Amino acid sequence: MNESSFRCTRRQAIASGIGSSIALLTHASPAFAQQYPTKPVTVVVPFAAGGVVDRVARMIQQPLQTQLGKSLIIENRGGAGGTIGTAQVVKSAPDGYTLAMVYDSYATEQHVYPQLPYVTMRDLTGVSCMVRSALVLVVSANSPFKTLADYLAASKKENLSYSTVGVAAGSHLAFELLHQKAGTRATMINYKGGGPSMTDLMGGHVHASFSSLPQIMSHLQNGKLRALGVTSSQRLAALPDVPSISETFPGFEFYSWVGLVAPAKTPPVILDKLAQTVAAVFQDPQVRQQVQEAGFEIVASGRDEMNKLVATESNRLGKLIKQLNISGQS
Repeated sequence: MNESSFRCTRRQAIASGIGSSIALLTHASPAFAQQYPTKPVTVVVPFAAGGVVDRVARMIQQPLQTQLGKSLIIENRGGAGGTIGTAQVVKSAPDGYTLAMVYDSYATEQHVYPQLPYVTMRDLTGVSCMVRSALVLVVSANSPFKTLADYLAASKKENLSYSTVGVAAGSHLAFELLHQKAGTRATMINYKGGGPSMTDLMGGHVHASFSSLPQIMSHLQNGKLRALGVTSSQRLAALPDVPSISETFPGFEFYSWVGLVAPAKTPPVILDKLAQTVAAVFQDPQVRQQVQEAGFEIVASGRDEMNKLVATESNRLGKLIKQLNISGQS
């Protein structure tokens, strides 16, 4: 056997071994799921530390690893609207040991980044939609804008800017739809995470932001930010004096959400175990209290519901993205 034949045979053997391993994982038995996990699980947060997704990850890290019986490693890998970290998970083994915690922009990234090295709903699959939150239109406490009307009036005269975390994320699309309805314009400034976005907003480097309630509640309470409106259909119990934007523009409604996903070929028994574990974590009274006090609404869905949410939002918001000609390409 010559060297060329040896290399060919060796490649075939390796490919066969990998294929067999994947086949075994795909057809994993319930007994296999009971043994899972046997080593630490890594959750990639594809955004910078300090943002909404990172906050959810940190809140459930300890109770989730207690439920799993193994360490849970949180790895922040931000950039390109969350697609860099997500791509890392796509390339990982489909064995349940590398997951991604994603934001609402996950459902729309395929529409704005056509050159992605993966296809979202083909290469990844849902584990659970964990929490959601209405968005709040906020400005710095030093801003001259006291109301939504003030902001919109200024946007007709000035070149205002707003921050968002991810092209075509809810925080971005909410602004686009708001300005479309109002007949005004503003410039988007994209950030790697909610933390840097809030820092620049409070520092006066951008004029406004749509942020989830958990992201900005403490800043509202300490007087660093001012709320002008909320994207829920009705006023929020936590902010009863802040009007719903639907009071000005009927039907205006947006929610941000945080979910857990895995490589597409992860065994269903592993996905189900993960979803059940997530649900159990959110049943814990202490966790529920902490999450709800932070301003999140607990969803803790199963994997089928998560996949349906992504498909529905992709279809709904994809039409808006096309209509507005939004692109993530520079």
